[in-house]
Amino acid sequence: MDELIIERQRESAHRSWERAAFHALVCAGLVTVAVHAVAQTKHKAQPPPASSDDQTAAKTEALLHESEDALNRKDFAAAVKSLKAVLDLQPDLTPAWFSVGYAYTGLHQDDDAVAAYRKSIELQPDLFEARINLGILLVEMSRPKDALEHLEKASSLKPENARAHLYYARALAAAGEAEAAQKQFQETLRLEPKSAIAHFDLGQIELNQKHFEEARAEFEKAAGLDGHLAQAWLGTALALEGLKRPGDAAADFEKYLGLKPDDLETRFHLAKINLQEGKNEDALANLQKVYQVKPGMAGLAAALGDVCALLKKLPDSERYYREALAGTPDDSDLHRALGKTLLDEEKLEAAESEFRAALKINPQNLEAQHGLAATLYLEKRYPETIPLLEARTREPNPPDEAFFLLATCYDHLRDNRKALAAYERFLELAQDKNSNQVWQAQQRAKLLRRMLEK
Repeated sequence: MDELIIERQRESAHRSWERAAFHALVCAGLVTVAVHAVAQTKHKAQPPPASSDDQTAAKTEALLHESEDALNRKDFAAAVKSLKAVLDLQPDLTPAWFSVGYAYTGLHQDDDAVAAYRKSIELQPDLFEARINLGILLVEMSRPKDALEHLEKASSLKPENARAHLYYARALAAAGEAEAAQKQFQETLRLEPKSAIAHFDLGQIELNQKHFEEARAEFEKAAGLDGHLAQAWLGTALALEGLKRPGDAAADFEKYLGLKPDDLETRFHLAKINLQEGKNEDALANLQKVYQVKPGMAGLAAALGDVCALLKKLPDSERYYREALAGTPDDSDLHRALGKTLLDEEKLEAAESEFRAALKINPQNLEAQHGLAATLYLEKRYPETIPLLEARTREPNPPDEAFFLLATCYDHLRDNRKALAAYERFLELAQDKNSNQVWQAQQRAKLLRRMLEK
């Protein structure tokens, strides 16, 4: 298994879920809280100083009404404008600071939102909504340690609030405090047993710790609670890969890609699993889907060359290998792979050129040496072939075919003693086989012995 790819997928799953989930939790479902905060200012706002006239009070009321309407329709820029005008009139109005923080969040003006939430907390330290929003926002800004204080406070302010424990757990996880995060996720699930997100995040922690069975269980619970939670299927697939169950993992990768068809890196990874499982047609289909969208993805053309070679689609294999080499001309193994395809196409001169290019880059490329030997043999260039075959017979566990080819080279050159020795060695290694090569070797060995006895 390609551990680097698995690790990259794990990180990608975590990052994409973090970005989507945290931003959604900050900006979705909280508009009613912000609107309520603005509405409360109408009733709680302190009257203007005695020197202010009724016109100022009326203006404040009108601005609050404008900001409430703007928040209701999510026109955050208009809400900010109205709320800043309110704060010019009443700078210590806590709900207005909270609401302007929410509006800045909607505008993705994170620094301004942080400042506004901090001001609302300064004025009212026990304001739950400000604590939780500020904590979530700080985590989204990659400042989880700064968020802990506020999310811990939020969970203590409302200990039976599952959402507070969930966000606190996520901040702990992002800060690297896995054990503490697990406890908070478990508390979330005690309060809200059907929280798919909490199960997902527990699975993420287990996956990062390479507790694959535990991770799989949590991801499956998350997927069971919310079948549209794409990242849960991805997590399950990665956990199954960690458990060395690539066939089962492939099915969950497919479920994930059904929900996230544009994740090209994961589809590329699935194609590699297809290849490992011998499902070459499936691998080709997945690779072609990636190629249609992003033909220049690193390693893609080479992978297409490989799978087309396996499927004996040799012209396609040659085309993809040449495309891959255009981008990485110093890749010895790509030259070797192209050489093998050209050899299978019986383009011997071109194959020889590629094998020699591979060996020029890496003289230790044994597969290129073997390919060059096969090419020279088919070209009947026996004196050049013999040194390559002799080297192959000295490798650990050499194939019996190398001795047969070496024997026929010597035979063609009328070196009867060396031919006989190679045939005899071949027959020792292939004694249990019943093939044309065995029969030919037996007949030539008999004839050569008679010739040498004369």
